Amino acid sequence: MKPNTIKRPRRVNVLVVATVCVVIAAAVGVLAGYEKLRSLWLEQCVVTDMHSQVTIHAGHMVSAEVIAESFGLRKGANLATIDFDERRRETLARIPNLRAIMVTRRLPARVEIVAEERIPVARLDFLHAGRKQSGKVVDTEGMVFMCQRGTASLPVIREAAAPGTPPGKRLGGRATAALRLVERCQEPEFQELGILEVDVSRKDYLRATLGSYSRLKIAWKGMDEDDTESRKRLRAQLVNLMKAIRSRLATGTVVWNATDESDKPKIYADTQGRIQ
Repeated sequence: MKPNTIKRPRRVNVLVVATVCVVIAAAVGVLAGYEKLRSLWLEQCVVTDMHSQVTIHAGHMVSAEVIAESFGLRKGANLATIDFDERRRETLARIPNLRAIMVTRRLPARVEIVAEERIPVARLDFLHAGRKQSGKVVDTEGMVFMCQRGTASLPVIREAAAPGTPPGKRLGGRATAALRLVERCQEPEFQELGILEVDVSRKDYLRATLGSYSRLKIAWKGMDEDDTESRKRLRAQLVNLMKAIRSRLATGTVVWNATDESDKPKIYADTQGRIQ
């Protein structure tokens, strides 16, 4: 028969349990303290006065109210819970009239938003559009957007067929070449041309109507490539054209032909007005 034995609790087990309890209590205390501090911080970030806490610099196409709504900025909103980077990306994707948006937070409860609008350089339409205009415009980056206010005097780029490039998309190919032609002709060196309209429907060249109501056929090497070399060649072609126009050797010219893409291109003058 085995003698009775008494098992005494090991001191080490007691210490482990005590240590675990202390750690848990400390973690709970830290978590409670964090939640308390977070709650206090969130209270400081609430918008109570839109006029003093939210500043929005907008243009004439997109109002400050539209931008505020897009960012969820209203009385009662909490600035600490708004993902401003995500809202900025979503707003730019949804409103192509905006080129950039800059957000500045002033902790805890102030925010400033500066919205940079795109500047239209040409109206965008298509052939045989009639009197009704599409309302589409394009900026120097090739982004298409809607704007009719103050655009009546802008030159027109006519795409081959309706509906053309939709708002929110960028021009491509021959339409981009037309944009570069319009853009270049707005420079002081070439403003004398007074370009009014560019038709991109032809396969090998652009057709343009000039301010003197003469017409222009123009092409250059790499015209469908929107790069530095292509822009240099366009400028060289326009320099040659300006020399021909200012020479006064072709009085009464109706159509200027600048489609020669050789290394030493020639400009031809047509007084009969034949243009294909």
